[in-house]
Amino acid sequence: MSTATQISTADGTSTDGALTHRLRRGLANRAVQIILVEIVVIAVFQALSPDGAFLSEANIRGMLLTASQVLLLTAGQAVLMSAGHIDVSQGAVLIVSSVVSGKVMIAMSTGAGAGTALLVGLLVAVVTGAVLGAVNGVMTGLVGISSLVATLGMLSVATGVAQVTAGGVNLTGLPTELATGFGNVRFGVLPLPTLVGLVVLAVIWILFRTTDWGTHVLAMGSDVVAARRAGIKTLRKTVSMFVLSSVLAGLAGYIDLARYSTTNISGHLNDSMAAIAAALIGGTALTGGRINFLGAVFGALLAIILQSGLVIIDLSPFYQTIAVGVMLLIAVSLDRGNRARLGAD
Repeated sequence: MSTATQISTADGTSTDGALTHRLRRGLANRAVQIILVEIVVIAVFQALSPDGAFLSEANIRGMLLTASQVLLLTAGQAVLMSAGHIDVSQGAVLIVSSVVSGKVMIAMSTGAGAGTALLVGLLVAVVTGAVLGAVNGVMTGLVGISSLVATLGMLSVATGVAQVTAGGVNLTGLPTELATGFGNVRFGVLPLPTLVGLVVLAVIWILFRTTDWGTHVLAMGSDVVAARRAGIKTLRKTVSMFVLSSVLAGLAGYIDLARYSTTNISGHLNDSMAAIAAALIGGTALTGGRINFLGAVFGALLAIILQSGLVIIDLSPFYQTIAVGVMLLIAVSLDRGNRARLGAD
């Protein structure tokens, strides 16, 4: 079987009917399995929460707001993983993007209109993420450092830059319009940031499924040497994937500012692990060559449900870290089992 055929079957688009059917059925079943698990988990948390607070409108709205950030990080992580890469710096990029964006908006709020300050702040957050992502991409694709090591270095650098820029304290004095005009806006129970996150996710999915970029990314995940020999510009694709991951982290940082009207320079460092676990549980291959956007969405929602439920039943935040670690271990086990079954077939 040619490399091109391997790529298409891994993404469920091959003309080989039998294998395509098995892969599509497996991906669909993974999403269904996650949904069933989520139903059970929701029922447990609802039963254990005081006065059934887990399914209250306020808590559902809070989970949806959190989803606006987690889904963005998971989408970027899934694309990278489908090419055989990983990004552990997303949380740090989120933090530094929010700090730089917040600084700019605070400085502009006194001299420019609030609308201008908010738009510039959004642009700054996205550009900050893009620059850091480009560094990750160049270090991985050009210098040849493994993505784990490159992004681990960026995790440290970005965290330090955020601490220095913020002076070690969270920013205050952000324009109130950031919350009133974006962070707190909702349509029924659906918050505007969540709607933005879903739209961005849909755009990425469409681009991945309908353009050569998605095919080339999966080709690199299946066999990067063969992809290079086939004429795919692997350096350009590598940089673009890391830029996408960090741009999404920058957007998540802007949403974080809009939600809380302050930064969180000591948080979010475990966000990358949660995104990796969500993508893995959803059916995206850790070693590349396969991606499942629908599964990644439900995997991210599972992480959010666990986090919110543990808070509702008043367990220590340390248990949230344990839950993410357990999710990651389960996700890796599922990924290995899935690859073993495909190999057996």
